[in-house]
Amino acid sequence: MVDFSPEDTGGRSSTRDRRFDPPSRSERGSPIDELLVLLSHQRRRDVLYYLSDHEVASLESLAATIAANEAGVAAERVSAERRESVLIDLYHNHLPKLTDRKLVEYDHRSGAIRWSSPPALFDELLECCYSLESTDGSATDDGSETDDESDTNGT
Repeated sequence: MVDFSPEDTGGRSSTRDRRFDPPSRSERGSPIDELLVLLSHQRRRDVLYYLSDHEVASLESLAATIAANEAGVAAERVSAERRESVLIDLYHNHLPKLTDRKLVEYDHRSGAIRWSSPPALFDELLECCYSLESTDGSATDDGSETDDESDTNGT
């Protein structure tokens, strides 16, 4: 651990000088917790990344795109079984969670999934996730390589 002198903080107080004062229990367990849980699974993030750029997609095309991303190949090279597996997982596990929080809208008849207008806080969290994932976790803030392997399917 590196020790910093007050000069290192540009005149600002260090975190050691500040008192951590967490919100009261009544202020916690609120939307931020729910949003972070929604963002905790890679497939849900992939759905949200795609829809934030494209606004609307069919369940079939979204499943094919996600399956291709997970396999690291073009969508046309993904097997029908793999696409179907992702489609079933999206339909039964992830879309209900996203629609319950009104982050996406799903039309069961047409199979269309639409980006709804999530709160600004959610947009910021999603952008933060995207930025972190875009760095691919290959380097830490100090530029050194990391030893951690990330789970592409999330938990």
